[in-house]
Amino acid sequence: MGNGISRRSGIFYGWIIVAIAAVGTCTGFGTIYSFSVFFKTWIGEFGSSRAVLSGIYSVAFIIYGIASMVMGWFSDRYGPRKVIATGGTIMAVGCMLTAFCHHTAVLYLTWGLAVGIGVGTCYAPTAATVSKWFIHRKGMAMGILVCGLGMGTLVFSPLSEKLIQAFGWRIAIFILGLIALSVFISESLIIRGKPAEIGLEPLTAPPKDGVEADPDVARKLDMPEHSMTVAEALRTRNMWFIFAIHGLWMVGVGIIMAHFVPYATDQGTNVNRAAAMMGSVGAMSVIGRFSLGVLTEKWGIKRSFIIILCCQCLTMLLPFLGSSQWQLWAFVVIFGFGYGGLASIFPLAHAELFGVKAMGSLFGISLLGATIGGSAGPLIAGFSFDVTRSYFTAFGAGAISTAIAIILATGIKKKA
Repeated sequence: MGNGISRRSGIFYGWIIVAIAAVGTCTGFGTIYSFSVFFKTWIGEFGSSRAVLSGIYSVAFIIYGIASMVMGWFSDRYGPRKVIATGGTIMAVGCMLTAFCHHTAVLYLTWGLAVGIGVGTCYAPTAATVSKWFIHRKGMAMGILVCGLGMGTLVFSPLSEKLIQAFGWRIAIFILGLIALSVFISESLIIRGKPAEIGLEPLTAPPKDGVEADPDVARKLDMPEHSMTVAEALRTRNMWFIFAIHGLWMVGVGIIMAHFVPYATDQGTNVNRAAAMMGSVGAMSVIGRFSLGVLTEKWGIKRSFIIILCCQCLTMLLPFLGSSQWQLWAFVVIFGFGYGGLASIFPLAHAELFGVKAMGSLFGISLLGATIGGSAGPLIAGFSFDVTRSYFTAFGAGAISTAIAIILATGIKKKA
């Protein structure tokens, strides 16, 4: 099958996998990032402080990191289908049970634990799977996959707010659970771990001047000399730099994703517009994920990290200049674009620096670093607001952590 294209349909099956995987990441991350929309509703319902309620999001993010590592390992060994079905079902049931909660402590289990497992299932295993389907157009495929993360915010933040207004928060989150169940079960039925499972080859470059691409290139790239084991990668500086960069950058991302809607409404923005702004973060991240994911193939991993991290660092300082409506819109547009671009770089960096053989496990380890930062950010924001009645300390912390990530990015070597 030339280039792994199905003669029956004329469409490379890998693109179908990319599409359904993007819908899965959209659902998983859309659910966890809808926390910001539920935030003030839950404060009114349960009477909790912002710090205590932020802990639910932090628990979900920590579990997301652990689940990414564990599910990535299971996916490498047993394939993604059962992993996605299991994790997606846990997430869906957790959302449904959240609808019946009457105490904040229970939310830590039904939302924090279960949603975290689901998000960890929908990203690392699918990123590793997509990498195995593409040699040519890998950057584009990864860009489309991680567009799902941005689409999640774009779709689920305004959707959640509309559902809350129409039916109340309990029915709203139950509906999110039903959506998650249908999406992840469908994804598990469609996805395939490797092209060889259905008699295809990974997508390679088209022939040039009548010369066919090397038919063995896919097998060569998956051999030990081209792909590191987990133990080998963990002995490299690159792996730990990427782990730290992911975590430091996610401090700021966690602050925004958990607290932007409360911050915007504190500045006098009505809740519908604040949810729309949060959705705009997702819209701009889709543009950033796709465009910068492709450009990274030309710029290189190191340069892409440095450029986009610098933009993110400066963006975290924008709230110090003011909080008018146009400034809030400027913040979400710039932040969302850079957020999407960086999210697309991490899986590409793993594939380029360490190969694809153990990518599910290695990317899961990297996501554990991301969740450490992503869980710390909301707690910093919640505690600082409870003490100072302001988010300025949190924004400053996000800028500082991103600046440290920039320094580490300069130390990435082309070859581990």
